[in-house]
Amino acid sequence: MSLSPDSVFILVSVFCVALFVLLVALWLFGPAPKKPEYQSNEEEHKVTIEEIMKILDSPKSNILKLTKAVDMFFEHYDELDLSDYRKKSFLFAITVHKNTSTELIIHTEERLRELNPDLERELNKTLNRALDARDI
Repeated sequence: MSLSPDSVFILVSVFCVALFVLLVALWLFGPAPKKPEYQSNEEEHKVTIEEIMKILDSPKSNILKLTKAVDMFFEHYDELDLSDYRKKSFLFAITVHKNTSTELIIHTEERLRELNPDLERELNKTLNRALDARDI
């Protein structure tokens, strides 16, 4: 049994239309795509000194980002693994940053002195070196 060319055309057309209708129905009524679940728990995200120092080391950081970094530093001060060297390098980085402010430097130094009275002399030396490096 042979089909005429018109019959073949009609069969192929019906098949294509049926396939198109099936795909559209699946697209409209099929399962919704899974949305990625973002972990919004701040408890799971632990702030590290490296993250804070990245902000300070970036020359593109503005005064708002620097202030946020200082706030994060003191907010998580007890949780961070800080050596005396890290504390001094934090003060140095804040002081030499090109977008820092005098108020931010003074605030940071005072808070570090309050939290580390035994480091007062070293913090003073670090501050003087940083100010010399700024050419103020």
